[in-house]
Amino acid sequence: MYSKQPIEYKKENISASSNFKSQIEASSRRSKSRLILALDLDFRDDVADLAKDAKRVVRETSDYICGVKFNFHLIAPLGLAELKSINNLISGYNLPSIADIKLNDIDNTNRVATEYLWKAGFSAVIVNPFVGYEGGLDVVLKRAKELGKGVVVLVYMSHSGADEGYGLTLRDDKTLFELFLDRAKEWGADGVIVGSTRPEKIRSARARIGNEIKILSPGSGAQGGDPIRSLEAGSDYLIVGRSIVESANPKEEANRLFRSLLAWTETH
Repeated sequence: MYSKQPIEYKKENISASSNFKSQIEASSRRSKSRLILALDLDFRDDVADLAKDAKRVVRETSDYICGVKFNFHLIAPLGLAELKSINNLISGYNLPSIADIKLNDIDNTNRVATEYLWKAGFSAVIVNPFVGYEGGLDVVLKRAKELGKGVVVLVYMSHSGADEGYGLTLRDDKTLFELFLDRAKEWGADGVIVGSTRPEKIRSARARIGNEIKILSPGSGAQGGDPIRSLEAGSDYLIVGRSIVESANPKEEANRLFRSLLAWTETH
């Protein structure tokens, strides 16, 4: 049963870590891009060339993006040294990298997992707020602040079934989506994830969290989200993966997407 009373967090005053946000903002201004590349390379039986192929896509698209996101497509099959090697390449282009593992465990597990991610050179991590703060994500947020790393909170996914969870209404008539936005703000998160397939949720998120927290929106391209509508609704950055990495020419596709958004980017 859901409590009608708001949850009181026993924590220090944690402000958003500025290094990650400053880095992605500077990268976006420099490149005039709002695109974050999702390195979602498809499954393969032989992963010997996986890191090399990921690096190739980064090299080919680096002029048209402002950041790179890794999901389990790379984090699961590759070792720490290979992930660090890819991140070294990415940082060489002055791009931040985000580990999208939707972190969702007890504090000790979260601490160990993120220490490995920081060691591998990631600039930020995506976490699932459902696990809660105390004994859950508290150590991640505090350590990220110490290191100048970013924490991005998952508040509404882009797939069609997302309503089944994030759209649930609690007993106080607040939705789970709204609760997660409030947690992101309370915890001093750097950003939130809201799918570009739901521009109305992006608009609601922007109104609720203000402008200090960045909105990162996956789902444009393969999942059907409209990039311009997402930006107009309040997204700061668009996460695009399959339409680029599965293209016969990732550089050409990234350039096409970049140019389709350039007029909007230059006027906002």
